[in-house]
Amino acid sequence: MKEERKLRAGENVFSWLLLLFSLFVLVQAYLISGFSSISSAGTFPMGASAVMVIAMVFILFDSFKGKKMITGGFKNELRQAAKFVLPNVFLIYSLIVIVYMILIEPMHFLPSSFVFLLVSMIYLKGSNILKSLVISVISLGFIYLIFQYFFRVVLP
Repeated sequence: MKEERKLRAGENVFSWLLLLFSLFVLVQAYLISGFSSISSAGTFPMGASAVMVIAMVFILFDSFKGKKMITGGFKNELRQAAKFVLPNVFLIYSLIVIVYMILIEPMHFLPSSFVFLLVSMIYLKGSNILKSLVISVISLGFIYLIFQYFFRVVLP
């Protein structure tokens, strides 16, 4: 006998939001060039977004079969969902990425990317500073060589 799947807090709301987002992406993909031909610019984005819409419809139908967890009201369910979807590691790393984006202009690409890589490795992996320094220097060296000599792109 198959056990009934329990829905996580906020799963239905999140699924409906993803369906709306998928429909929005489908409309935006259609607006690129319409569906004038199979080789038009919007064909691949329309196909990808159509797959997203179809997948979300199947997921929503599947969630109707699921048993809702007892959560103690909509507000409590949102709180539980936020804890599950947005853990502290995600929020802190998002802040690190935002600081990196802000620092690219005043510090320029290489120094800000070096600091970003170093902080990221130490925070996410708990790596030691020496190992993170070596990996950051080597990574930025390769990035610099590839963009400077192969792509001939001037880094900001």
